[in-house]
Formats: sequence, C-alpha cells, structure tokens
Amino acid sequence: MRHIDLNILLTSDDGKEVNKRLREAHKKSAKMEPETRKAHIKRNGSRNWRGFKDLAVSIVGRKCWYTEVELFGAPLAVDHYRPVCDYWWLAYDAENYRIACPWANSPEHNPLHGCAGGKGDRFPLLPPGLRAKGKNKLRIERPVILDPCNAADCELLAFQADGRPVLNPAFERDTVARQRVEQSKILLNLDHPELNSKREQLRIATEDDVRAHEALPAGAPERTIIRNRIAARLAPTAPFSTAARFYLKLHRHLDWVEAILTGT
Repeated sequence: MRHIDLNILLTSDDGKEVNKRLREAHKKSAKMEPETRKAHIKRNGSRNWRGFKDLAVSIVGRKCWYTEVELFGAPLAVDHYRPVCDYWWLAYDAENYRIACPWANSPEHNPLHGCAGGKGDRFPLLPPGLRAKGKNKLRIERPVILDPCNAADCELLAFQADGRPVLNPAFERDTVARQRVEQSKILLNLDHPELNSKREQLRIATEDDVRAHEALPAGAPERTIIRNRIAARLAPTAPFSTAARFYLKLHRHLDWVEAILTGT
C-alpha cells in the first residue's frame, strides 16, 4: 500500500472539473427521499464517478490503491472507502474514493485464512465505534481498515520474505496498529496467496539484481541497466512498489542502493 495524495489529483484542472460534476450530482441526490436516492445512486453513480477513475488511472496507473496489484484486462473499480450504504452523503465526494481491484473491493475467498476477504460494504470502527452522521464529524471515527490516502496508515505495513504483509516492526508495541493490520489483511485481501506470490517474486528479482550488480566490474554498462531496472520498480505507477522499496532497503548498506532509495 503506497500513499496516494488525493490533493494532487483533485487540485489539478481535470480534478477541479471532476469535483464540479460530482458536486452537481450530490446536490441533486440530496433533494431526494432516502429510498429514491438509494436507487438513483445505484443506477447512476458509476457514470458520475467514472471521471475520477479516468483521472486517477492517468496519474497513478492501472493499479489498486490497496493491494498495489496492476490490472490489465480486468476491472478497476471506484471504491467508496466509507460505503454508500452508511454514508450516502459521501457517494459523490471524491475524497472518499479509492481505486480498487476485485481482490480488495469484492468478496473473494482467501484460502490462506479460510474465509472471504474483500471489504465490500464493511467498514468497522475501533472503540468506541462512533459513526459520523456528516462530513464535519468524520474526525470522531477511528477506522479499522488501512487507508492508502493516509500516509501514517501506509507506514504500518512491512513484508516477509514470502511476500506476506505484516505489521511494521517499528510499531510492534502498538496494539491498535496490530489490530488494524491484521484485520485489513483480510478485509482488503492484502494477504491473498496470489498477491503474496507476486511480492515474493519481486523480492527474488531484487536480490538477483543486487547480486548481479555486485558481480560486475565498476563502470560496466550493465550496472546502469540494473540500477534503472531496480529504480523503475519503485515508481509510483509500478505494481507493489512499496514492497519493492521494503526489499531494496535490506541492501541499503550499498552506496548505490541508498542513492536509489533517496532519489525515488
């Protein structure tokens, strides 16, 4: 999970236009009776927030903001971080949108845990479990699910050698952080075997590249090729870029690795 700065998306010219259309849609739905509004959002919502998805994909790429898996030939959805069923007034609020893959957004069996993952309409809160009734009250909530648009949440994740996400050791004494990571691993399918396998392959590729670089003589052209390949894995649009950075940090005792880490 890599931090996504929504402000960058929404303050661009295209972002302002997307927000304008969403505000108009919200004003229209706010005048409706609850049942009419619910049906209207279900019927018309996706075409109203499609502009946000197009904008997000143009900047961040075709990757899920939760799992960082890259999807081609498969649907990416606009997920409402706070679900419309409980927060209708955020249905057309771009600050509540996250780009999600089917693993994170829809019920998907996770054989590793023996249950269905994927957040769907679930949005659990930490005690005391107070749920906001308006946008200006969101600060009272303590969400369980990790949020890619919250930089502090993204810092809570680390990765094992087999690709499995775990609590960052820097927060091992934080029981709330542990609870949020453990539940998010299931609710977002972060710990799905298929995703773990892809991250493990990324670790192996990183180790192979570092080893190959070190075996080459100083000044060899192939070293530049390897460095560029490693740096590309850390790009915001690259799949599993947070895991790639985590695995590369294991080699930061090498000056050239540290230079890549600080330069991307």
